[in-house]
Amino acid sequence: MHEILLIIALSGIVAYWWDTMYTNELALKACRQLCQASNMQLLDSTVMRQRVWLRRDVSMRVQICRLYSFEYSDDNESRRYGYIVTTGHQVAETRMHSPQLH
Repeated sequence: MHEILLIIALSGIVAYWWDTMYTNELALKACRQLCQASNMQLLDSTVMRQRVWLRRDVSMRVQICRLYSFEYSDDNESRRYGYIVTTGHQVAETRMHSPQLH
């Protein structure tokens, strides 16, 4: 019985890890497209996961939501910050902030 529970737990961990890697790639691709469409440069070519939470959609299914932040620039000197929110395997929201931080 313990072996079955261990296999189920490990399977859940692997499934979550696989889903997280897929969603990271989805967020990075969306950020690249957003920056390209805005004539901005995505700095470091990375997104950073800031937060993960669960929520229910309209059909009451539980979905994993993830908040990612990213840095971009329009002049290669200033850094600007944006974020992207994914719900399940879809981009739910993106935002590029105007304030410059040096």
